[in-house]
Amino acid sequence: MIQESQFANTNVIVTGGAGFIGSHLVDVITSLGASVAVIDNLQSGKWSNLSHVSGISCITADVTDREQIDNIFKDVDPQFVFHFAANASVPGSVENPDFDFDANAGGTYNIFRACRGLTGLKKVVLASSAAVYGEPAELPIREVTALRPISPYGFSKLSSEHVMNCHHSVYGVPGVAARIFNAYGPRMARFVILDFLRKLGHDPNVLSVLGSGQQVREFTYVRDAVSAFLHLAAYGECGQAYNVSGGAPMSILDLASRIIDARGLSATCKIETTGASWIGDAQRWTTDTSKLQALDFAAEWNIDRGLAETIAWFDSEESR
Repeated sequence: MIQESQFANTNVIVTGGAGFIGSHLVDVITSLGASVAVIDNLQSGKWSNLSHVSGISCITADVTDREQIDNIFKDVDPQFVFHFAANASVPGSVENPDFDFDANAGGTYNIFRACRGLTGLKKVVLASSAAVYGEPAELPIREVTALRPISPYGFSKLSSEHVMNCHHSVYGVPGVAARIFNAYGPRMARFVILDFLRKLGHDPNVLSVLGSGQQVREFTYVRDAVSAFLHLAAYGECGQAYNVSGGAPMSILDLASRIIDARGLSATCKIETTGASWIGDAQRWTTDTSKLQALDFAAEWNIDRGLAETIAWFDSEESR
């Protein structure tokens, strides 16, 4: 269990903290008494995501700007760093792999480089991705499962983990990686659940699903993701990676049906599959999270409860 005393009166940097998961983490860690500096280039994040949070420092900067990042870290002198800033689009990484690698692997290098020599640093938590596994050779996926990314995004995230491991072994930077499986919830800016809600908003009679719809995923509600990050900051073993998932694997067709039901459209809406998806779309992910559970973490949000919260947020945003 996370104790307030573990983060109270600490200096914390959250990169990408105006974005989806990052802004939710800022919500929680400020409530635990931390002093937080948020770094974001506002490519997908918005300062309005943090307008309700008082006492934080909001810094518009890009993690690819090495000199600026160095200066920020020297000024803040953090005890904890949560590194979310990244390109988070698999199709986008296929279209522009140079940008993806520079933002993800290069940006991560700059963050860990800036951490060298910070004597009070307790932990850097790196937001990695399930994409490092690609099409897994075994199920359920464990942290020791072979890492075989099938997209530039997955490769850049795996490279980021290598950056973390090198800095831990060579420079003693205390880093730990969170391999996130399909996070969703309020403030999300992309991904399948938001895509389905937008499609139904345009046409409530037909929902188009990429590929066969038989792709299997596990979805992680954002509050569970934040809890996992805080557990890793407090208890995670440095130089290690941990799977972060809400469990309960389901097909994309099942997800689509749940969203249609939640919208009250089950009698009228038809699901159509495209037969083809984008490059890098893995077909089946089921996850073993026992390593994270050993740190006293337990996911608290099931998919139906999480979807209800996400849909309520989506409707409030659309009504503005």
